[in-house]
Order: sequence, then structure tokens, then C-alpha cells
Amino acid sequence: MRKKYLLIALFVLFGTHLDAKAHHKTRFKSPYLLIDKIEEKSSEKNKIISKAEEYLGASYGFGSKNTSKTDCSGFTKQVFEQLGLSLPRSAAEQSKYGFKVDVKDLQVGDLLFYRTYKKREPSHVAIYAGNGQIIHASFRSKRVQYDTINKRYYKQRFMYAKRLAVGEQELSSRQN
Repeated sequence: MRKKYLLIALFVLFGTHLDAKAHHKTRFKSPYLLIDKIEEKSSEKNKIISKAEEYLGASYGFGSKNTSKTDCSGFTKQVFEQLGLSLPRSAAEQSKYGFKVDVKDLQVGDLLFYRTYKKREPSHVAIYAGNGQIIHASFRSKRVQYDTINKRYYKQRFMYAKRLAVGEQELSSRQN
């Protein structure tokens, strides 16, 4: 009798676990190419920076989103859309996508999120360009530019970094 209950308990336990895993795989199954599987000098990562550099010098405009005037999240949205990845409009919403990565593991194309004027959620986003550099639409400088991640202003406001997936379809929201 004990063995019967033990077997039923194990079946329920593992059956539920397997079902949850199957649902998880189905939910996030997609043709995406994860950026972290791409070598540092690959063409996909270079495309991200090349697209971002097209905006260098563009004026900052809160809420704007075109090549001549943009804000931080409009900038990242446009760069990744040119590569087939649709992101939401705000930094806070963009921060809900991708997988968290440690600063020491940053790769070109990762998004860095900062707390600038909101206390609990990101209000600024930048693209990691490699070698300790970010490219972003800077409110303070009023343009799209490169900056160092070690700049005091950004170090004090850094929250976390996320790695996205590049593919043919829109990225599913995934917190990690």
C-alpha cells in the first residue's frame, strides 16, 4: 500500500514537472538566434553597432523616434527593428525582454538599463558597443553618442544588463 502511494506521489510530482517544462518550451520556442551564441566579432553583432552608429549625432528628443531626433528607447527600438526584432517603446518595457547578464559577461549588442528619473524601474537604456563603451541617446548631451560604462554618472545609476535574441519574429517577453 505504501509503495502504491509513493508511486502515485512520484508520478504526480514528476508528471507535473514534465508538463510544466513542456509548456515552457512551447511558450518560448522560436527561430531566434540568441546573441550570446554569436562570436564577439560576428557579423550580427557588427550589424547592431553599424545600425546604431547611423544615429550618431542625432538630436535628443523625449518621445521622438526618427533618425534625426530620438530618445533612448526610441533609439534602441529603431536599431533592433532594422535587424528584425520588435521592441516596446519605453525603457521600462524593453527591460522585460531578454536574459539578464552580469556586467563582466557583457557582449556587443546587450542592452544596459539605468535608473535616471524613476526610482523602481529603468528610465534609460543603452546598447553595449564593446570595450567598456555604450552607444545611446543621451538626455544630458542632447544627442546620440558613445560613452564609457565606467563614467560615474552611469555607474551610479546602472540597474542591470539584458541579452536579446535576433530573429525573424517579434521577441516574446521573458524575465530572467
